[in-house]
Amino acid sequence: MMDDDAEYFVRCIGEGIAEAFNTCRFFLGVESETFKNTNIHPEYVTTVEVAKKLTGFDRHVSLETHMKDLRREAGGLARLSSLNDQKRWAEIADLLKKYRFGEKDSRRIDIVVRPSSEDRPPLLLAEAKLGISNVAGVIQDIDRVTCLLTMYHRLGLLDRYRIYGAILFHSAKEGGGEEAAALAAQNLLTTVETHLSSVKATYPWLLAKAGILSAKAQHQPVQAYWEQFGEGEGEGEFVFAKTSLTFAPGLILLGNGEDVETVAI
Repeated sequence: MMDDDAEYFVRCIGEGIAEAFNTCRFFLGVESETFKNTNIHPEYVTTVEVAKKLTGFDRHVSLETHMKDLRREAGGLARLSSLNDQKRWAEIADLLKKYRFGEKDSRRIDIVVRPSSEDRPPLLLAEAKLGISNVAGVIQDIDRVTCLLTMYHRLGLLDRYRIYGAILFHSAKEGGGEEAAALAAQNLLTTVETHLSSVKATYPWLLAKAGILSAKAQHQPVQAYWEQFGEGEGEGEFVFAKTSLTFAPGLILLGNGEDVETVAI
């Protein structure tokens, strides 16, 4: 059995976002004066690279999973644990009616990590966001993952299993020092922390932590090359290809595992 704790998921997510940044650097341009696209675009690059890090021989990873499918699977697991309690089956049916997600019940979760055993709920539910400009979108993702975790909680599945939720994002900033990207993300994190305080007050059983994955932050300094003008030695000049770029991935981690709030981010 592979690891399925907070430390493992934080490490895999950080490695995946960093790999997405490295992948997208191929599209930034080499000899332009400035970067043409400092953020990771499109979003599925991040989703795919993170998902690749989360795969394993004893689990499978799904992309763009319908939330209604998660609801149906959760209902099945709850019924399985109450085979001889018909009254509980009726309660489960009534409860699931309250968890219809979006128009036509078709909203999706970017990444779902499931154990190979079908008699357990997911290990991880994750949403990816581009950059740091969409604070409202990040908060909506927090609420969406919280809603799913609440569903599992009310079905009694969190009494037996740990389930983690993650919202991942990144900050990329042209110019500045090594801390530029992390500093640029602080406004988002400040807003997120305020929202998380409200979420935790509403759901005391839910644990949460947010921060910059500093171990995966990167800094690319100014690059230059020598352009030769003539045949003589020294006949040329340094041409600066691009300004510096700093990159820092960030993470909001949710769940019922005690290690959510103690894991190093």
